[in-house]
This record gives sequence, C-alpha cells and structure tokens, in this order.
Amino acid sequence: MAKFRVSWSNRWLRLALVTAIVAFAFAGARLLALGLLFAGLAVWAVKRWRAGKRLLAYGLAAALVVGVGLYGFAAFEVWSMRAWRAGHFDDMVLLAADGTYEGEGRGKRGPVRVEVTVRDHRVEEFDVVEFYDTIPIAEGAFEELREGLVGRSDADVDAVTGATRTSYGTINAVREAVWRGVAEAPRLSVLSKITLWFASVKVQKVTFHSLAVLFIVVLLFDYTIQAALVEGTGQTLNCMDCQTCVGACPVKRVDGWLFPMEMVLRARLGDYETVARLMEYCVGCAKCAAKCPAGISAPSVAAAVAHYLRKQKREEEAEFFESRV
Repeated sequence: MAKFRVSWSNRWLRLALVTAIVAFAFAGARLLALGLLFAGLAVWAVKRWRAGKRLLAYGLAAALVVGVGLYGFAAFEVWSMRAWRAGHFDDMVLLAADGTYEGEGRGKRGPVRVEVTVRDHRVEEFDVVEFYDTIPIAEGAFEELREGLVGRSDADVDAVTGATRTSYGTINAVREAVWRGVAEAPRLSVLSKITLWFASVKVQKVTFHSLAVLFIVVLLFDYTIQAALVEGTGQTLNCMDCQTCVGACPVKRVDGWLFPMEMVLRARLGDYETVARLMEYCVGCAKCAAKCPAGISAPSVAAAVAHYLRKQKREEEAEFFESRV
C-alpha cells in the first residue's frame, strides 16, 4: 500500500495551504482562489499519473463533477427564487410580516448592510448598519433614501443623483431585508448556501488590494521559512551579499554566477536545482567560511542541499515501488 508523505519543505504545498486559507478569508475572491488551488493540484495529479499513481487524478475528477453538479443545483434554486420574486416584486412589503429584518447589498466600495422595520405592511424604519462608501456622499444618500422609503408599501424608489451605486446597493439591501419577512417566498437550501459560499466571486478594489498585499507578505514569509525548514540551510538567512566569500573563493565565478555567494542565495530561495548544478564546482576548501563575517560555510550549505535532494528522491522512489507492490 502506498504511503502519502507530507513535507512542509515543499514550497508548493505551503502555497497551496495559504491559497486555501485565502479562499476562506476573502469572500470576494473565494472561487478564484479555489480555482488556482484546483489547478495546482491538477498539475500535481498529472505528474503523479505519469509515475503510475492515479488516485489523486481520480479524486480531483470526482470532486470536479460533484462541484459542477452542486453549483448547477444552486444556480437553479437561485433562478427559481429570482423568478418568484420578480412575479411578486410590487407586493414585497405587503406580503412581509411585521418585524425587523436585515439585508445586504453591494455599494461602490463594499457591502451595505441595513435594518428595515415593517409594520402594518409599510416600511416603518430604515437604518444603515454598515457601509464602506465615502462617508459624506453615502450619508447624504441614506438620508434622502430614508425619506423616500419610510411609510411606503413598496421599495420602488429612485437612486440619488451623485451616489448612484451607493443608492442601488442600499435599495437592493432593503429589498433583500423585506424578502426575509415574506414567509411564502422560496429560500435557498442549506446545500445551495454552502455551495454559493464557496463559489462566491465579487472581486472589488478593497479585495484586490488586500490580496496584493497578502501575496507580498506570503512571499516574504515563505522565502524566509524555506531555509529554516531544510536542515543545514538556515545559515543562508544571515547572508549580507557582501561578496567577501567571492574574494576568498579560488573559483569566484561559474557561468556568470558569483561563486559561492550565488549558491548560498539560491539555497535561501529554495532553488535547489541551481544549487545542485553550482555545487559541482565547489572544491571544499572552506576559505569562504573563514572570511565570511556571518560565518556561513558554502560547502556545508551545498552538502545540506545534496542531502535534501537525495532524501526527496529516495522517498519518491520508495513510494512508487510500494504502490507497485
């Protein structure tokens, strides 16, 4: 029986985990993040398929079929719900039971969340609980919309000039809140809600900027932790790029690379294939370690990378042969 080994020194595995976390954290980019995660797993599945290990490919194919089926079912429920609401659009307040309901719409810069109180089939009160649009413009629009909504038996009001997107987001939030008070209105099933929660995609400026900053932070953190996770390469984090080791090394340059500094820096970045190519030129004199102000030994870094690569290769071969048995 094949054994599945997880190595956190694998950068792609760590990035896949971060992508999954991002998918749960950012509602606006959840579907996009899950799509990137699935694409990465698909590439990995192809590599394992070529090695004779097809379980992951079958699992991804099954997950894709189930996911498409669930999304189709949820889309059908959404269409049915919208069709029913369209047929009762003018009667939403008249059909709503007395009470206070919350709804959410999409403004210019983010969600707009409101509370609407319905009494005797009319809008008795309307309050904005949360919004992200420009405060002076939004508050002026809210006040004008409040004057137009309170006392009405419907939510069919015009948008405020100069705050069109904020107005439409607020009006949609009011309508969503009122629909919650209509008992006979069709609802989404729990399964559809979960599916649409995963499949949400509403990338806006705030979400895009947050993702960009997060991506930079993740890369900085990941390139730091890479050397800490591979035994023997943590010393590369102390490299100051001073090139003192280059002056002490009898080789000094390999194919345009400053040696051994470039080998140390590539080990810090996790580019072990380049390190493996450059380490062939190391004579093991340790003059770099004697001159380095941080005490970094390029030969020991090369040995640590070689040990890591050999270990990874043996694990892959062992897993392959065990699956054959």
